[in-house]
Amino acid sequence: MIISTNWLSDYVSLSASTEALVERLLLSGLNHESTWKVGADTAIEIEVTSNRPDCLGHIGVAREAAVLFERPLHIPDPRPQEAAAPAAADIAVEILEPELCPFYSARVIKGVRVGPSPQWLVDRLATVGVTSVNNVVDVTNYVMLECGQPLHAFDRAKIRGGRITVRRAFPGESFTAINHKTYTLTDVMGVIADAEGPVALAGVMGDAGTEIGADTTDILLESAQFAPLAVRAAARGLVLASGSSYRFERVPDPAAVDWASRRAAAMIVEIAGGQVSRGVVEAGQLKASPATIQLRHGRVAEVLGIEIPAARQQAILLGLGFAAETADGAGSRWRAPTWRRDCWREIDLVEEIARIEGYDRVPENEPIAARPVAESARERTVRRTADVLVAAGFCEAMTRSVVGERLEVTASPWGDTPPLVCAPPLVRGADRLRRTLLPSLLEARGANMAVGGQRPDLFETARGYLARSADAGGQASGNRPTAASPVEEPLLVSFVMGGGFAVGKGMAEAVLERLGIATHAAHGLRVVFQPVVLDLFAAGRAAEIVLERPGQPAERVGVIGEVAVAALAAAGLKNPVVAAELRLDRLEFAVDMEPSRCRPSDFPSIERDVNLIVDQKVPWGNIVTAIHEGAGVLLEECRLVQVWTDAERLGAGKKSFVVSLRLRSHSGTLSGEEAKRTVEAVVAACGRQCGAVLRA
Repeated sequence: MIISTNWLSDYVSLSASTEALVERLLLSGLNHESTWKVGADTAIEIEVTSNRPDCLGHIGVAREAAVLFERPLHIPDPRPQEAAAPAAADIAVEILEPELCPFYSARVIKGVRVGPSPQWLVDRLATVGVTSVNNVVDVTNYVMLECGQPLHAFDRAKIRGGRITVRRAFPGESFTAINHKTYTLTDVMGVIADAEGPVALAGVMGDAGTEIGADTTDILLESAQFAPLAVRAAARGLVLASGSSYRFERVPDPAAVDWASRRAAAMIVEIAGGQVSRGVVEAGQLKASPATIQLRHGRVAEVLGIEIPAARQQAILLGLGFAAETADGAGSRWRAPTWRRDCWREIDLVEEIARIEGYDRVPENEPIAARPVAESARERTVRRTADVLVAAGFCEAMTRSVVGERLEVTASPWGDTPPLVCAPPLVRGADRLRRTLLPSLLEARGANMAVGGQRPDLFETARGYLARSADAGGQASGNRPTAASPVEEPLLVSFVMGGGFAVGKGMAEAVLERLGIATHAAHGLRVVFQPVVLDLFAAGRAAEIVLERPGQPAERVGVIGEVAVAALAAAGLKNPVVAAELRLDRLEFAVDMEPSRCRPSDFPSIERDVNLIVDQKVPWGNIVTAIHEGAGVLLEECRLVQVWTDAERLGAGKKSFVVSLRLRSHSGTLSGEEAKRTVEAVVAACGRQCGAVLRA
């Protein structure tokens, strides 16, 4: 953003030098790029971060300067004189796609004389690097650079049908911009259309056929609110960036829509003559929801380590445009201005106070009182999971959330809805939001193996992206309510490692055990491994991990399996790989945050082997659950020794589990009779639950 010091002085009177102004703006967060003289004016180029669209206009920068130097701010209140004839008699406005354009307004100015701009206007624009076109177009550029709200002026006589319609572009529809180049549009782009076709690409650029020319006498002045994603898609998809698109992508102040329209109308009449028709033609509703924030005055001292009087805090916030709703000795409640969507938490107000007061006042070596913050269930779940995997020798990976079609052909274990497609692609060749992390990790393992990685066992914790059913509602995040979202974002942890199914299953069980979720019924819940068929895994070598809770339906919380040969080849892998994925967002509510601890028993253990015959279809997980139920607190360890089948000895459709049990008591030495009764109870429980019989 380039600002003119002469222009800035229209809103705030500063006695400080240009160097002092630049330094204070720099320290408040508006980084200085360069300064140069332009005739009798001085141009200052500053870097404006994406969260500060209010500073993409001179008034926003003037507001910062007024607060920094404690000077009054003067903002004009334009009230153009209107003729008796109503604007609605000349134009109608209709919005067909409110999600692309929430609000559109149009003013009509008749009888203008298009010509050169006065020298002061030409000089102002030249200082900030804008070439003069004519007096009408120059005014729209001037007002945009003044307040940050883009405008567009149409030749009213060239609007066919007397109606403006805001709609999506038709696929393949052509558009000739004011740069006299023709573009082919897609249905993700918004257009401003008359009865015969587009007259502007919404929020980006006007059409050459309706631009202001020397023969223009009547003007249609547009001031609107456009959705940033649609503007970004159009500007990047067509490589057609403009000053308007740059600002709409960052969401300008909703309150400036009407102000900019009135300001431009008044200036056009003053410079180019004409009369403003009565009223403004509007459609839609402005989207503006400024946050209400509670500020504890003592919190400022806690964070910064310095005392700033409450009166000074209030003066800073009032100067920045925050409105005080309530105040008492301990704190105050503030409503954020419409141009500061980035302020919605208490810490945001603390930052505003700190940057205006001056970071140089914050002592470097002064200890700052810290308030302990407890980890949330999710944070603890993620940390515990990572601890187990890192301890086992895994390296944490970070792969892209967007993938190409080749990686998205594998179905997600979390649903069969198609992937969400980004238009335009965020990364070349990658236009789909991934539904599972596993293909990305397999590709990363293949890349590591290709450059000589010896044991590239990898894990990643990240979100997946699933299309939500149409009737699903949104959720709240922190203190900010969110609108109903069509996207579900499960938190996933995935790992890939060399070896077979048993090795991977053991790793998954280690993670679940660290989370306090056992594979037997403990605390009223358990996880079981059940056979599953998924394209990514080899047939018969995969399982789903199911969480069972009393009174609730069982739900899949993970999958594990040996990767199929085709998937290995696609990732450039030759040796066997086992992969697993867990949904941490479904596990965090079941995690035992405070696991019980007890000292090891002082008494010796007794080991017994049990040979159980069961049907082929009975999984090992069911046997484990039954063993724990039968043995109770005396069971210290249950270990599978052998699985074998022999139709002649065991019978058709039967298999044998050889299980080693370690029994121990915390209250005394177990006797042989006690151990015998415990084993009998185990066999009885396995018989009831799994149909098992003891092999003679």
